[in-house]
Amino acid sequence: MKTIRAFIWGGAIGAVLGLLFAPQRGDVTRAQLQERFNQWQTQAQSRLGDLRETASGAVESGRKVVDNVRGQVQSKTDTTAGKLQSAADKAQNALDTTPTPSV
Repeated sequence: MKTIRAFIWGGAIGAVLGLLFAPQRGDVTRAQLQERFNQWQTQAQSRLGDLRETASGAVESGRKVVDNVRGQVQSKTDTTAGKLQSAADKAQNALDTTPTPSV
């Protein structure tokens, strides 16, 4: 009970002292707070725009790398497939031209 009463008295005394020693009127303080908020909001939007540009550049760079690697892999795959097809054709020709032994 004493704690609650002390809390209420402390709040009341703090409110009175806050009103007595406030550096300026409430409307001036609210205007300053609104101005600061607007500045922070502008900064946040600017940084968000910068972040979007950076992310967009990174994504585009990643796409270029992936496309380059994909082209290299496709080229090597085509080369290997051509070599395998050539070897298979040679083997087939060798089998076709080899006489079959008669038993």
